[in-house]
Amino acid sequence: MAGGGGNAAARSRTQPARGRQQTTASLPLDVLVDIAARSDPATLVRCAATCVDMRCRVKEYISLGGRLRLRHGDRFVLPLLRGHLIRGHQYDDRGRYPKEELFLVDTAAADDTTMHRATAISSVPLASRDGLVLLRVDGELRVCDQATGSSHTLPPEPAFPVRVSSGAAREISYVLLVGGECDNDDVAIAVGWRFQVVMAYLDVSQHRRCLQLQTFSSEHGTWGHYTEIRAHNLQGSRLEGGLGRALIVGGAMHWLCETNTGAYVLKLHVKTAHVSATKLPECFPRDGLHHQLLATPVAGGSPIVLTSDGDKIFAWAQSKQTTKWQQRPQVVIETEALLRFIDTAGRSRPPSRGRGLNVLWFGERSGTVLINSYWGFFWLDLQSMKIVRWFWDREIPSMGENIGYEMNLADWVPTFGSTL
Repeated sequence: MAGGGGNAAARSRTQPARGRQQTTASLPLDVLVDIAARSDPATLVRCAATCVDMRCRVKEYISLGGRLRLRHGDRFVLPLLRGHLIRGHQYDDRGRYPKEELFLVDTAAADDTTMHRATAISSVPLASRDGLVLLRVDGELRVCDQATGSSHTLPPEPAFPVRVSSGAAREISYVLLVGGECDNDDVAIAVGWRFQVVMAYLDVSQHRRCLQLQTFSSEHGTWGHYTEIRAHNLQGSRLEGGLGRALIVGGAMHWLCETNTGAYVLKLHVKTAHVSATKLPECFPRDGLHHQLLATPVAGGSPIVLTSDGDKIFAWAQSKQTTKWQQRPQVVIETEALLRFIDTAGRSRPPSRGRGLNVLWFGERSGTVLINSYWGFFWLDLQSMKIVRWFWDREIPSMGENIGYEMNLADWVPTFGSTL
């Protein structure tokens, strides 16, 4: 009897607990997805990682045309890096070059990297952002989505003023803006096929130092009015080469440029249409042998300039107090760290003809630097300062342009099942 009474008492204690669990308030998954779609990339990923049902609802939300209104969209989410595009050519059986093609070094798989032909059409990659790639195909500008295979051909490019000679056309910088960036919206990012293409040319002469701009809007389907903005603090009477590859951070576009008086970082404040320049130290390498690249180690932070010199990569930073560039760079990584990564991975080193590192591209969404060396391609995470991936293949073509490829977050969502 005593034992039976104890069981009854135990049941009486557990029943209210079960009742409370059954009546605990919870939100439907559809509502949770709606909330996550208005949060930020990291929260959306964590939400999708909770369970299979949640991942399915997130996928369904995107497939039915739901829009992601994500705050802090510049936060680094490393899996957004999907590889990089190579414009190259391979020898045929007779030792001759076939026509140039576009190849994709694909890092989509968690534990493998492969290379395959992206398109057999002869094309030149000019810019990429959020899964979209700007290509020049047979003289035309074309924006392509590698994930879906869709593309949009732009109307003929407008001509800059006569000050831009035909020989200077290759010095034009092309910038691709996607989604909310088209509205200069620093708070929310709308992922979609809305984009802008900006053509930028820096006109430097004895009496003129101006940034010239032409902008295409997919929303209107036309090129806008020509814009010319004076570049404050930029000195010199002659431009040495064109603008480097643009870095977009903090609502501004940044370019590396050189005049006959020194090297500068040019900054265009998009909202205010104000252009300013800060001069790099006199000891900054300008011999043409050092590869240079703009990057940012912290999402939304101040830009740094990466340079490669033999077996080391250096970072030139600005002083937080004065915003002047520091006189001496810091070492980011050395060749030995790359070789240790290969050895740790248990892979044999490819044959080498010497030593040398080149910085090719920086992924603003993933925070990753693409490095090329005699031992293949490496991806360096600037936050952790560690190599996160390596790729080498005997079939890597003779390379022309290299450009990174980061997926649109909406295109990444359907892969949650395999990547989380």
